[in-house]
Amino acid sequence: MSEAPVVIDVPYHDDQAMVADCIASTTHDISNHALTPADRHHLTDYPTVYIIRSKSNDVEDYIVYVGETNSIVRRTGEHYGDESVYHSSEGKQLWHEINSDSPAFMYVVAHSHFNKSLTLDLENTFMSYVLASGNKNVRLVNSRGNPQNDYYTHNELPRLVSQAWRKLSRHEPEVFPAESAIRDSAIFKASPFHRLGDEQRVAEEAIIAKIHVALDVEEGTRTLILVEGAAGTGKTVLISHLFYQIANEFGMSDGATDQCHEANLIINHDEQATVYDAIMMRLGLQKKPGVIVKKPTQFINQHSEGGHGSGLDHQDFPANPIDVALIDEAHLLLNQGNQGYRGSRNMLVDVLKRARVVVAVYDPNQVLRSSQEADPAVLQELFPEDRLSKGQTVGASRDIELGGEPCAVTNIHLTHQFRIDASDAVVEWIEEFASGKRIGPIPKDEKSEGHIPYEIRVFDSPFDLKMAIEERAITFDKNGRMVDDDAHGLSRVLATYDWRYSSKSTPKNGDDVWEVKLYKDGAEWVPVPDDDAFPARRSLEAKGQFFHMPWNYQAELEEGESVRNRAWAEQSHTLGECGSIYTIQGFDLNVAGVIIGPSVKYRDGRVVFDVGSSCNRQAVAGSDDPQENLKHELNVLLKRGVHGLYLFAVDTQLRDHLRQMALAS
Repeated sequence: MSEAPVVIDVPYHDDQAMVADCIASTTHDISNHALTPADRHHLTDYPTVYIIRSKSNDVEDYIVYVGETNSIVRRTGEHYGDESVYHSSEGKQLWHEINSDSPAFMYVVAHSHFNKSLTLDLENTFMSYVLASGNKNVRLVNSRGNPQNDYYTHNELPRLVSQAWRKLSRHEPEVFPAESAIRDSAIFKASPFHRLGDEQRVAEEAIIAKIHVALDVEEGTRTLILVEGAAGTGKTVLISHLFYQIANEFGMSDGATDQCHEANLIINHDEQATVYDAIMMRLGLQKKPGVIVKKPTQFINQHSEGGHGSGLDHQDFPANPIDVALIDEAHLLLNQGNQGYRGSRNMLVDVLKRARVVVAVYDPNQVLRSSQEADPAVLQELFPEDRLSKGQTVGASRDIELGGEPCAVTNIHLTHQFRIDASDAVVEWIEEFASGKRIGPIPKDEKSEGHIPYEIRVFDSPFDLKMAIEERAITFDKNGRMVDDDAHGLSRVLATYDWRYSSKSTPKNGDDVWEVKLYKDGAEWVPVPDDDAFPARRSLEAKGQFFHMPWNYQAELEEGESVRNRAWAEQSHTLGECGSIYTIQGFDLNVAGVIIGPSVKYRDGRVVFDVGSSCNRQAVAGSDDPQENLKHELNVLLKRGVHGLYLFAVDTQLRDHLRQMALAS
């Protein structure tokens, strides 16, 4: 293996001579590697990456800045007083604290292969790592990233990142936690510092250009940009990257500056709102949750006139429109009223009335509830068949009227699969099964350089599936060493919503928690109704024929475990819990273990969705097409795994067919 990067720790100061002397007098790097003359040459005369860290004056928080430079000595002198890139008062304040009289230090990372493009990408990756560190006492003050396209040494980036980060982690673990934990983090996966793919870059450039045009003209017709794409096509990374670009390019109003533009990120999914809140706070764009990241009802209420009678009447009177609203998972917005929302009975319309530009990520194939189902006429307006030419990423703008609101609509379609790290044949197999079209022979994914084959496995028992997922979730080996290769990582058991659950009550059968429960009757695995006492449970458990797992936020926290700013799958205790569509939608797993319940069957050579076997009343009750909602549920669950998909089907015919297809490949 090539030599690891050199990492030294020196004071950060505006006195360039002092910084030069400190570097010259350093004899060993932070892993006790003796510096050679070549190492010193690389530190002073090659491009380097540096990480400044300081303690906040107000609280015992670390303030971290990541940068890259062609001259580390010169760059430290330039940094002092350079606050022009910070648009928020929070960012400026943190930068002042780094440059205050409090002692600050910096790690300098050097290597013989470093060039400008490589150090820029290393800088971006380190920013994502710091952002996703999980340490609530670390705040990142970078204003923007600068990811690079392809270049000669790009394939060396993962190795150099890991080697440098491991040195930092061993030297100062409170600031630089283990790399494996970071890469499993939902914050890392939604980081705005990721390098965009070609499609994403084209989409972002088009969106930014349209925002410029819309904000340069007098307020009038609204602009709606719809970002389409199947699960795993990089929509969340695009929206996160885009929001951060808007914050830096247009300036953000935080209530304490004179910036003229205001933008909000609107999220209707509690798990995702938690992640975005944490990102925006760690970037200094908001001081507390809910300032920039908002739930849709919160946003609508805040931008409605006061008065107008009692109850929710004010929601019919939009006021104080903002400049840009970005909506992630807009297909989860309500199209019906509830106890907290009445408005126009269409949340997308109500947001559109309160923002000059709306950028909405919208996948009609991820609608899960009857309350989210849009009127077919509205869907036809938003997604006409001729909206995009074949192979086109950005469609032409067209004028429509949505809920009485005139708007210029542009469709953007992402097709490249980022989540599922597999061959086209494997992705196609999952797509065909997830859409209910067919279940053909399961293709084998081939091993290649830098790629671990995607693994699809079929199990005859839910016990075997659960044990296999626990094995793939192991992060420490038997000797206590960290396991952080792609073969292991964040893996969880999921299930179709075919078992009852209520957040407001406990089961009537005397159990303390709601569970996914199955018992074996001959060759059949049979669901146990939650309202039955089921006296045979004890004897079946003794025979290993009764399977049960807590279901949907029911497992107890481990001692000392904090769930603050952590998505469901990132909480360690959930390894012993079965997740549902509502806990996992929008997130990645290393391997997803899916228990396909009785609502999905295989009959006469095709996949059948049995509404009567589903416990997802929000998907079934009042729906014009409940089978379609159950199909969407399966679609989302089967596309959670980055490196693998493990399957157990309750329906015997489906399980037998899956087993045959596994053997046929």
